[in-house]
Amino acid sequence: MDALIHIFTPKTSPRLRWIAEVFFGGALKSQYKLHTDQNDFIQAEGFKVSYAPKPLPDSFHILPQGLLWESELVEQDLYTSQWNGLPIFCQRNQGDLPFDPLAAAFYLVSRYEEYLPYLADDHGRFPANQSFAYQEGFLTRPLVNEWALAIGKLWFGASFALDQHYQYQTTVDIDNLFAYKGKGAIRTAGALARDLSQLNFTEFRNRFAVLFGFQRDPFDTFRKQKNWNKKHEVPVLYFMLFAPFGPNDRNISPYSTEGAIKLREIADWAEVGIHPSYRSNGQESSVREEMTSLQNVLRTSITQSRQHYLKMRTPNTFRTLVDLGIKDDHTMGYADEPGFRASLSIPYPFYDLELEAPLPLTIHPFAFMDSTYFDYLDQSASASHDQLMAFPKMVKQVGGTLISVWHNRTFGEHEPKTTGWVQLYKDFIDEAHH
Repeated sequence: MDALIHIFTPKTSPRLRWIAEVFFGGALKSQYKLHTDQNDFIQAEGFKVSYAPKPLPDSFHILPQGLLWESELVEQDLYTSQWNGLPIFCQRNQGDLPFDPLAAAFYLVSRYEEYLPYLADDHGRFPANQSFAYQEGFLTRPLVNEWALAIGKLWFGASFALDQHYQYQTTVDIDNLFAYKGKGAIRTAGALARDLSQLNFTEFRNRFAVLFGFQRDPFDTFRKQKNWNKKHEVPVLYFMLFAPFGPNDRNISPYSTEGAIKLREIADWAEVGIHPSYRSNGQESSVREEMTSLQNVLRTSITQSRQHYLKMRTPNTFRTLVDLGIKDDHTMGYADEPGFRASLSIPYPFYDLELEAPLPLTIHPFAFMDSTYFDYLDQSASASHDQLMAFPKMVKQVGGTLISVWHNRTFGEHEPKTTGWVQLYKDFIDEAHH
């Protein structure tokens, strides 16, 4: 919207300045100005918001909850109630809103709870079921965007809308570029021997046929993806695991000639980012080696990333990425549950709560990952259909950016659990693009 929102606050802080940009500039899609001089605020023309202990004349009053003035990390005593059909917290018993949306949004988007002690899962990750959003039942909603829309309608009338800002992007993780090719002589010989020893003749025949060029590798679905996305004009971004072989890093060899040829082919029509390996988490030197190797193959710089296994530690992982020149990270989501980890569906700058400062890194939160449904929730494509189809309408209504995560192996339907997912993807991008 074009109107300027004037916001008075008796004092400012790094937290307030950051969340004002995320909420007003990002979620509400508005121009705004922060005032700490009361006389300047009173003389200003436009819509006025007083974010202060006491109301000011001719302004909408939000009573601060206090979180934005703190500089310590302490357990917050939070509970939800309802306003306009939306869950709210950081409640206030005075002011023109029954809660402080800036403090509540700050808690969710900064991932405040991930700085506090928690019981990590088997991969050292913060589990979805320990999050406030999961426990209060709003994980699958971009709640901060929903608050912004509701407040926009309250301030500017029922006709206020954000759907014209909606965008969609497909992202694809390449954990394994090929099912059979590019693994090196020793791994390939071992796999063939294993197929025979387990009397798995179908797998042996398929592996043999691919290795000798009689059929296409089942994970090499990239030309199909190109055609599907081109038809719908859907932008796509790939993340490549490019690390030495390990228990949880089972991709092709970084030295594979076949792999290099395929990656350059993909990079001709899509952007390729780095998928930092499982073993590299917290090790800047390892991530640097993987990035350098991939950049040498692609012959271009890499500025986008998503952690393999979504394995991240806030804020350390993000500091490492900044040090390595990454500008955009796409890890913000859960492996074990679909939904919005930061309760937000727009890109936003990362805020480091230990440094009390934003970092030069843009976070791109995603809504769901295909493997969450078939690996973690053990759901078929048909059982997942309606859940996936609910996201486009939800995100479009709030003017968000809908990002979905897929895997090239899914599109090969080589594994029984991925059966039906190609058609579901086509149905989904048809819905998401419109």
